[in-house]
Amino acid sequence: MNNRLMILGTNEYQNPVIVRAKELGYETHVFGLQRGEIGEITADFFHPVDILDYDRLWKECQKLHPCGVVSICSELAMHPMNFLLRKMGIPCNSEWTEKISTNKYLMRQVMKEGGIDSPNFMLVTEKSVIEDIYAATSEFIYPLICKPVDLSSSRGVFKIDKKGDLEKALDYALGWSKTKEVILEEFIEGPEYSGESIAYEGKYKLLAITEKHTTGAPHFVEIGHRQPALLEPEMFKKIERILYKAFAAMKIEYGAVHPEFRIASDGKIYFMEIATRMGGDCIGTDLTPLSSGYDFMGMVINICCGKVPDFTKVGKPKIAEIHYIMCQEDLIKFENLKKENPEIIWRFSKMRSINETPILKSADRAGYYIIKK
Repeated sequence: MNNRLMILGTNEYQNPVIVRAKELGYETHVFGLQRGEIGEITADFFHPVDILDYDRLWKECQKLHPCGVVSICSELAMHPMNFLLRKMGIPCNSEWTEKISTNKYLMRQVMKEGGIDSPNFMLVTEKSVIEDIYAATSEFIYPLICKPVDLSSSRGVFKIDKKGDLEKALDYALGWSKTKEVILEEFIEGPEYSGESIAYEGKYKLLAITEKHTTGAPHFVEIGHRQPALLEPEMFKKIERILYKAFAAMKIEYGAVHPEFRIASDGKIYFMEIATRMGGDCIGTDLTPLSSGYDFMGMVINICCGKVPDFTKVGKPKIAEIHYIMCQEDLIKFENLKKENPEIIWRFSKMRSINETPILKSADRAGYYIIKK
């Protein structure tokens, strides 16, 4: 039986799926630009091919005859992955769903049409006139938040507390956007979560809920996560029900699903976005398997090979947390933990030097460590 598996992406957040695939007996063929990333070393075979060169990827796929194609956390790699899966005849999400899940404005429209609670929102482009934006948002309730429709990882996000800050915030977000489009919407107060889920043939399973912690306004860079989230069983069931309704509105059928949402003071659930991939920042690769016992990466690999996902628990559920290094105090705390409680450390990244540069996005963080208990 052919056990060759194409994997798109080589960085440290994609590397866990390379390792897991090898553990499951696959021969890993990893594709990406040659940049000295860890996946180039851990792969059985590394192919220095740009994953955005679709024609070249398809030619390599025809030579290799793999049993499947997989990517886990990268929105960028999701597009060529689905392209190859469609060419190979392996079921995956439709191009419509793929488009909706990577455009925050279109996603908001679909959510609203699907009967999902949504804040007031509008689309802003580089051609929009500020007076028209003021008029269109006259009934919006401050604070507002703006973010590029086409980016993730906190890039270009800005919270707006008053009308006088609106133009500056939009200029900031538009400067990040590749398409020069920004969604402007009412900011929803309340604790932030994500729901790590799997889809197969249009049916869904919520594996874990992540409690998320960020730097707060104005950029909301994530500083740590915990699984399982501290929620009552009734709230878990409510989240599960609304998540599945939202997934159906987006016609999500296959693979990992990563919805991010807030629970408002009145108990309503408001989505920020729903990604048709695993949550990044080690949420899907490490926290979910640790806290739920499910082989999340194994499920995704199965689906990307045209197989039914296996819901057998392969581990005992634990409390799992990830902490990001944002400053020198965080690094000192980590060094003390290594000395005093090394047994609870699951794994940690290389630590970059810490400087005084403001942290505006996830990539600015100095590193991370994961604990289990």
